Amino acid sequence: VGRDGVADMAELAGRFATASTLPIVLDSTELPVLQAGLEKLGGRAVINSVNYEDGDGPDSRFTKVTALAREHGAALIALTIDEEGQARTAAHKVAIAERLIEDLTTNWGIHESDLLIDTLTFTICTGQEESRGDGIATLEAIRELKRRHPQVQTTLGLSNISFGLNPAARVLLNSVFLDECVKAGLDSAIVHASKILPIARFDDAQVTVAR
Repeated sequence: VGRDGVADMAELAGRFATASTLPIVLDSTELPVLQAGLEKLGGRAVINSVNYEDGDGPDSRFTKVTALAREHGAALIALTIDEEGQARTAAHKVAIAERLIEDLTTNWGIHESDLLIDTLTFTICTGQEESRGDGIATLEAIRELKRRHPQVQTTLGLSNISFGLNPAARVLLNSVFLDECVKAGLDSAIVHASKILPIARFDDAQVTVAR
């Protein structure tokens, strides 16, 4: 806040363009900032993100960001959020994903393989009964989405699952959840790599509790 986001993005993206061979994810709420990054990157970038929170009309963020992605050949992260808010059930997550895929491929000409659908997860650590199934709903949505659309990629802001726990418990739950998500078909994740451990590093009782 208070900085020139366009200038910052142009500087940073310009450095990464020559210093990294990895795909770069550009994330901003402001269209000119995303555009500044896309204009500096020679390879295919990924834009984070679009959703239907304010619909899909001509003035919606969805339409503006998607147009930018198509213009620059960028891949696109799409969140399972619609006009009613973030989807919590597996069925609602898949329904929004289907809407996104149909819209982006048919109306915008974006290939399924250039879409990364984020089925989203909430913390299961609120102590409220209705939160206990949120992680399972995310897993089921990933599994069903990959069954229906093998070419569509999936991603996830993983650590939301454990928000509210102490740091050691978060490492355990995040690690187990990532393992389960990968088995369900997850292609990529937003994680703090140093805070993810192999399942074999935990004892069986800990893993059972996390599951």
